[in-house]
Amino acid sequence: MLRLLILPTMVTATLMLAACAPTSYQKTDTGELPSLAMATETWVRTSGKALPAVDDLMMQADSQIAASNWDLASEKLERALRISPDYAPAWSRLSQIALYKEDPQRAIQMAKRSNSHAGKSVELKLLNWQFIREASEMLEDTDGVQNASKNIYILQNL
Repeated sequence: MLRLLILPTMVTATLMLAACAPTSYQKTDTGELPSLAMATETWVRTSGKALPAVDDLMMQADSQIAASNWDLASEKLERALRISPDYAPAWSRLSQIALYKEDPQRAIQMAKRSNSHAGKSVELKLLNWQFIREASEMLEDTDGVQNASKNIYILQNL
């Protein structure tokens, strides 16, 4: 019951703090990488049913992400994944953190892992492909950018 009251408060605080995220990753609505606030909304909507311990760790990680504490957020996410290794929203969060830390190889790896566990969640897969495209751009991998763009187009038209 307490979790149901805390979650909306944490989401609101995270979205408010997300406006302070590094602007280099907050691009336009042209299908490019969404802002941290938009990513957080997607993660919350696609979270589904998780164990209470995982939910708590996700809320803590989101607070750390909003405060740009990437290492602490990663630690919380990795703990959650030790409990529930197939929890796609946690892998997706790790992907975005890798982008913020300018580690595109890890971002791609984490986004692909998230997609492998995302099931029928088109919204989460779309977000992950946007992370993959951004990471591919950072790596100057034109094939990776084209592949990600193709997958984004397909998902947007489902």
